[in-house]
This record gives sequence, structure tokens and C-alpha cells, in this order.
Amino acid sequence: MLVRLHQWLGVTLAAWLVLACISGILLLWKDEYYGWRYPALPEAPAVFAPDAELIERILSQNAVSTLGMPTASLPAYYAYLTDGKAALFHPETAQLVDEWTRLDALPAFLFELHTYLFLGETGHTLVGVLGIAVLINLVMGFALWLRKRKIFRVRFILPKSTSRPQLIRGHAAQGSLLSIALFLLAFSGVAMVFAAPVQAGFNVVFGAADSLRPAPVSLQRESGSVDWRKVIANYSQPLPAAELRFLYVPATPEKPVIARLRNAGELHPNGRSYAVLHPESGRVLETIDATQSGLGPSLFDSLYPIHAGKTGWPGYRLLLTLLSLSLLYIAVSGAGLFLTRPRRSRASAQSDSPPAPTRKGPVQTRSD
Repeated sequence: MLVRLHQWLGVTLAAWLVLACISGILLLWKDEYYGWRYPALPEAPAVFAPDAELIERILSQNAVSTLGMPTASLPAYYAYLTDGKAALFHPETAQLVDEWTRLDALPAFLFELHTYLFLGETGHTLVGVLGIAVLINLVMGFALWLRKRKIFRVRFILPKSTSRPQLIRGHAAQGSLLSIALFLLAFSGVAMVFAAPVQAGFNVVFGAADSLRPAPVSLQRESGSVDWRKVIANYSQPLPAAELRFLYVPATPEKPVIARLRNAGELHPNGRSYAVLHPESGRVLETIDATQSGLGPSLFDSLYPIHAGKTGWPGYRLLLTLLSLSLLYIAVSGAGLFLTRPRRSRASAQSDSPPAPTRKGPVQTRSD
């Protein structure tokens, strides 16, 4: 029963896993794609210092909701526009490099496929449900392997041919050896889909600070303008070692400016520290230091870089690529083995069945 359920679930998930693995692998290397696609971008500086003049020029001339700062992997300002598009701006001149929608640029297309299946929030939830099914199937596959673990050999990991015995051994060997890593990869994806309940669970089990995100603020002011020079000058006052990663532009005059920071010691590449500032005076209204948020938020915030390959270790993306290729092989080989399994005819099954037992002793006949 467990074998058949594992097989059917694997076949059901195979097509989605192919899409998820291929799009995920390509997204791991999107910064290299940007470097090839936009050769006019300069070399990334060793240390990036926000330029208030350039930031003010970009935000005053474009309808931006969120502005990402240049990084070593992508030396350009990355802007999310209010009309749903995204854009890159040159880090030295603030000139527009490119602008795109979710479907007319390769990285955006792949992200939409990988995360939403082109179905919006419904697709996002579906991806999470499929991820949960993958977790269940990984557990079932590992349980099945435990029954026959004595036949495991490391040399079976790379099949020598496409014969059925070789594919079965490769499927079982890779699945068992990499089960923990594959489980973590799938779980991190599920956690990002169902972020609220997963983070709440982490916080309850491991502990967390009272405030993890900026509290809603409504300011009383007449002008809707923002003095970006003051904002840039003051955002780092409470956390001098923090790196500015994003600026959230106020959507309405009564909203503050929120600076998203990456403090020293944070694994998350975009950071989970915040400075809330008054748009006109640049005065800091609230500060959240993610390094003081507790073990629960720290563990949860580590899931994104683990899943997206943004841990900072150069070899991790290559390792994650190989792991994704292994998951791709497991999905395809499992589905192929099930769909091409030899089918026994009823006559063959009857001929292979053991003969009926014979009764010893005299034969009794019935008389009418």
C-alpha cells in the first residue's frame, strides 16, 4: 500500500517538479544573467555607500514603490514601480537601464513560474500545497528505503545505463542519501509560501521578540514630499553597522519612510532590520534590530537564503544546483519507472500463482 501510494504521488508531482527544478536552477544564476544582459553596468564596489543625490533623482523622476540598493552581485538600483513593472537604474548616473513586466524578461518570467505558476495568489498557494506533497513523498520514500537499506551502495548514485535496474538503484540511492537536504530544500519553499503560520510556529517553539516588523504609523503633515537627503543621512544612526538594502516609499502623505537594513550577523541577504523615519525631518521614529529578535525569527529568516542560494558562500549555489538536478532526476526516473513498469497479464499471474493444496486421505463422493 505504501509503495503504491508513493508511486502515484510521485507521478502526480513529476511534471510540476520538472518545472520547479529547472526554473529554480536558472533563478540561482540570474545575477550572472543580468551581468551578461547589461554589460554597461560597472564593476561592483567592495563597499557600497548610498548616494542621496542619485536616490533622490530616481525617486523624483519615477513612480517607485520600493527601491533596492546596488549589491556586489547586482551593481544597479532595482526598482519596483507602482504600475507593477520593475526597472534597473545605473548606480553612477541614475539613468534607466531597462524596464519590464513580469512576463517580458527572463528572470521575472522564471520567478512568476516558479513561485506563482502564472496564477497569482491561487498559484502561490498551490505551489505550497504541492511542496507539502513533496515533503510527504520524501518521507514515504525514505521509509521504503529503510526496508531494503542493506542493498544500498554509493556506486549506485550515478546509473551506468538507462536499464530499469540501474534507474531503480539510482533513484533509491540518491533519494536516501540526499533525503535530508531535499527535505530542507522543499520545506524552506513551503515556509515562504505559508510564512505567517510557519514563522508563528518558530516563534512559539524557539522564542521571539515582541516586535519583528515596523508598527503602522500615521503622521500629521501637509506636504507629501520626502527629503531623501535627510533620510539617507539618518537611517544608520540607530544601527551604524547596518547596510541599507531597500527604501519603501510612502504611498500616502501620512505614511513614513521605511528603510530595510541588513545588520552585521544577519544571514538573510536583504536583512530583517528596519528604521522608520519621518519623511521631512529624517528623524528616526522606530528601530528594529533583527539580531536581537530571538532564535525563532533568526531560524525562519535563514530559510530564504538556504532556498534561494544566497548564503554568501560562493560554492553553495553550485551545491544547490546539483541538489536540484538530483531532485529532477528522482522525479523523472520515478515517474518513468512507474509508467513503464511491466504489466503482467491475468493468465501470467495465474500461472505464476502457487498450486492449490491437495487434500490427503480417501476421496469422498456424494451420493444422491
